[in-house]
Amino acid sequence: ICRESERLSGLIENVLDFAALERGKREYQMQVGDLVEVTARAVETFRHRIDRAGPEIHSSCSNTIPRVLLDEDAVLLALVNLLDNATKYGAATPIDVTLEQVRDEVQVRVRDHGPGIPPADLKRVFERFYRTRRKLLARGSGIGLSLVQHIAQAHGGRAFASNAPDGGAVVTFSVAIPKHSATSETPPETDAAVEAGW
Repeated sequence: ICRESERLSGLIENVLDFAALERGKREYQMQVGDLVEVTARAVETFRHRIDRAGPEIHSSCSNTIPRVLLDEDAVLLALVNLLDNATKYGAATPIDVTLEQVRDEVQVRVRDHGPGIPPADLKRVFERFYRTRRKLLARGSGIGLSLVQHIAQAHGGRAFASNAPDGGAVVTFSVAIPKHSATSETPPETDAAVEAGW
């Protein structure tokens, strides 16, 4: 009952955010923050939503991550959506969450080890209400990835999907690095990041 209640709560949150976007009334509260800490919190939040038989989630950070401008609640929502997708369509395979600075952005990649995304659907998965045949077999609203894309763009980043060469889908969410930031200005590790193994 608890898991279903949290699933329903997440679905309602998606619908409300989507409705606000459609009306042009969604405002983001941007502040300088630690994307590593927010990602670690998203992973821990999601772990509480799945049962003990859920997929393993592995986290890693490949290089030094500078602080960025972000709306923590919005980024948390986007990342939980990506983890939810990886769980539903990854055939209960392990999920890998990685952070990496790539030029002027920080990329958060969520990868499962399932069957991947059909090639014909790769360019359409971020469309509103678009659902592949595989998605029709799972519960969902069809707006989760559309929200992820909008949140990424609001953070000066992007969202894109691909299939890993050795199998599985990879969906990436990125946040732009402010021009005045330097990789040397990296915040100290937070408790949440340490606990999650970052």
